[in-house]
Amino acid sequence: MKTPVKELRIHHDYLFTLSDEVLDSYQIVSFGHSGCHYKMVGLEDQHIQFLLERDKKMKIEMPMLFEASMKRFIAEMQRFFHYELNLIVNDWGTMRYLAQQSLPPNISLSLGRQLIFSYGNCPWYEDILQYEEQATKEQFLQLNIANPSMIRFMKENGVTEIDVDVNIHMENSVQLLRDEGIKVNGFLNYPLVSTSRSCHTLRLHAEQIGKCQHLCNSGILIEPRERWNRFEDTTIKISREGREKIGNLIIYGNMVVQDMKKLNESIPFEVDSLCDDARFSPILLKEEAIN
Repeated sequence: MKTPVKELRIHHDYLFTLSDEVLDSYQIVSFGHSGCHYKMVGLEDQHIQFLLERDKKMKIEMPMLFEASMKRFIAEMQRFFHYELNLIVNDWGTMRYLAQQSLPPNISLSLGRQLIFSYGNCPWYEDILQYEEQATKEQFLQLNIANPSMIRFMKENGVTEIDVDVNIHMENSVQLLRDEGIKVNGFLNYPLVSTSRSCHTLRLHAEQIGKCQHLCNSGILIEPRERWNRFEDTTIKISREGREKIGNLIIYGNMVVQDMKKLNESIPFEVDSLCDDARFSPILLKEEAIN
């Protein structure tokens, strides 16, 4: 995979610590958070201006928003709407609400990874699909939004791009989206596993909600050894083979990612851009990247 356009997704608190050498490696820089609106506190015009002075394109990712907080959150975000900006949404309700607001032409919409899914990203997809016909398997390994009705739905709501954890199986659906004018922004490392409404890190530290943002700057590495049987409320040991398939997981607040890195060469097709997500990675921002 040789994609010339690179994006860095980073928490805004770290922006001013990055060296020029690191920033020069990226054409796009994005802020925000896909799981928690408290992580957005402190994002100001100075962060946007800093990037404009360096000719960077900008994105802001918004978390899943519930009805009680959606209008207030977006009203606060409108102070950035005079910039050339891409907004990444992670729930259909927020997408629909924004599409109905007559957004200015300098604002475009993307769908975040919370909305984009392929069974190929599940570590045990082979077990899930083992009894399906081959044609059915191939369909489930494609992206959930790569079909004419969803493409039409996205275009009707002003979506121009998607974020996706890239895997080797989704070539056909990626090509279909690109042929339809929907850009594909690929993530190779630390794929998203789950998001919860309740925050794992908050519960661990018993911190007050809203004053806890610093707790998930670093991840918590876990090795899954048991799984919960919700119907019997019991735990069952995971086999060695199952643990090897899952690998270790890393918790960042209410986000869980898989501790996995892929090489560009492992993906035999192109996307429009590749994103390094330093928010959910223990290695992407190494010490030598910091001034």
